[in-house]
Amino acid sequence: MATLGAAACNGKSSAAGAAAGGAGHGPLEQTHLRIGMPKGELGALPIFTGVDKGYFKDQGIDVTVDDSYASYQDTLKALGDGKVDLVYDDYAHAILAQSKGNYRLQLVAEGYNAGDGSVELLSKPTNTRSEDQVRTVFKASQGFLVPMAGTGDPSTDFTVPTVMLMTRLPDIANSMKLKIDDSGTEAQAHLKTMAVGAIGEKLTGVLDANVAAVLPEPYFSSTSTTDKVVKLLDLTRGSTQAMPMGGYFAKQDFAVSDTNLFKAFTTALNQAKTVTSQRAAAMAELQAHYGTIATATVSASISFGTFPTTVSVDRVTRVLTLMQDLNLASFFNIDTMMPPDALRGQG
Repeated sequence: MATLGAAACNGKSSAAGAAAGGAGHGPLEQTHLRIGMPKGELGALPIFTGVDKGYFKDQGIDVTVDDSYASYQDTLKALGDGKVDLVYDDYAHAILAQSKGNYRLQLVAEGYNAGDGSVELLSKPTNTRSEDQVRTVFKASQGFLVPMAGTGDPSTDFTVPTVMLMTRLPDIANSMKLKIDDSGTEAQAHLKTMAVGAIGEKLTGVLDANVAAVLPEPYFSSTSTTDKVVKLLDLTRGSTQAMPMGGYFAKQDFAVSDTNLFKAFTTALNQAKTVTSQRAAAMAELQAHYGTIATATVSASISFGTFPTTVSVDRVTRVLTLMQDLNLASFFNIDTMMPPDALRGQG
């Protein structure tokens, strides 16, 4: 954090003009880039790879990372307050924030797509069939523990894993009206938002068996190493298979004014994504940066997804489409947050 504070002036570096204009970009407008991310966010793992292997340095960028934030909202607030220049954020939360006019965001680079089995619905062991247990949990007040965006607003405190849960329960959604109204009160009767790092502990510590938790990696593997939980539902199937989870966002004005900086950043990030896609490298970075949650046992069992090296409008639109199906988002032109070089019509 001391390094972060030193970079907080965000002034134009005199060395920027000397930075090499490789990979199709000219001299960097500045050489410092402060990145904020929620703690334990698997999708942002390539950032650590890029720092550790010097890919950002090779592009002339001095990157500082603050991964102390408890929620996606906290990272966006830091961006709005000028404490960081770029954030890793969950797509559902970023779309809601943009559509409500709270922020003017631009997606600089896609972050992460869920892998098979990387988002699961867990509960304590019972003698009930999984399908029946899901229905029992639904009848319980706030029975589903879901990752929070941190907004404190029932109509905006949603993340992609939450949307995945709601989408995977169509019969329950239709018969018991999981779809929310504009105030969000219907969903709040069934969903309890929590910081993702606390969900596993809450699930295993509660006496009530009629509770289930949505857990993405690496928290799923960390929690499932105990014998206190069982898997009820794999949320990475059907319409939510390879689901886009999150990406890197900057303020639109900054993204437009410092185009060379962000071209250099994405060049280095794509190098890091390619390396992080190798399981051994990903496991090493996890153990180096993700603390006690990434023990050797947990790292070896994690179901990794993929790190896209392009921005696809169609891919990100999948999130918006599911949100609209659940009445979570009004009509919204997602192009307003896409970079000029985003791919269209290529899935």
